[in-house]
Amino acid sequence: MPRYLEGWLKEVVENALRRPYVDAKRKRPIFSLYNAILKAMESGRNAIIAEYKTRSPSGFKAERDPVEYAKFMEANGATALSVLTEDKFFGGSYSTLMRIANEINIPVLMKDFVVTESQIDTAYNIGADSVLLIVRILTQRELANLIEYSRTYKMEPLVEVHNEYEVEIALDSGAKIIGVNSRDLQSLKVDVERVKMLLQHIPNKVIKVAESGIDNRETINELKKAGANAFLIGSALMTDPAKIKDLV
Repeated sequence: MPRYLEGWLKEVVENALRRPYVDAKRKRPIFSLYNAILKAMESGRNAIIAEYKTRSPSGFKAERDPVEYAKFMEANGATALSVLTEDKFFGGSYSTLMRIANEINIPVLMKDFVVTESQIDTAYNIGADSVLLIVRILTQRELANLIEYSRTYKMEPLVEVHNEYEVEIALDSGAKIIGVNSRDLQSLKVDVERVKMLLQHIPNKVIKVAESGIDNRETINELKKAGANAFLIGSALMTDPAKIKDLV
């Protein structure tokens, strides 16, 4: 077990350690998440990472065709696609990411509870361009090792934090893209004000992604003022995909 955990987080990590390696032949080039966010910023657009998920422990549920959703997001200006692949609590699958990745030409983030190099191997094989690394479930040594391992595939990871201590660990581990999650993974409560505060602790040389609790342009503008460079949005877009047109 990477770090002492309890409750559903302990279960989700134990499940991650049991996930089988997928030996598939990658069919697409690497689309850099880092460069895509920079390009969106330079063009004056909001860098939206649209997320595909069908359910979550917070009670969210939605059903949409993954390829249709992904193509719609790409066509309407999404910078990247995040795909939940965790199977036990989020109902995700590697095959869903593979289907999406083979149909779009923007970066695809494998959003999962990544704790092993094997999961990163799988992410590359099925077509992901980046992986989520969550500080909460890793030791600093594990985080640093997984960041470097991801880079051997030219996949710059999105490193997720939720408090000042985790921000320091992410920075010390060399993260170049840091995501500040407004949702506490243990309690599942959302606090967007916490994101605004934590963004101030991340240097401008690092790309800063605001995650969760975003459903309108006003919130995006507030987070931009606080320093956010990109915005990962799941529930709002899964509920109403047309919202992407008002957010980019």
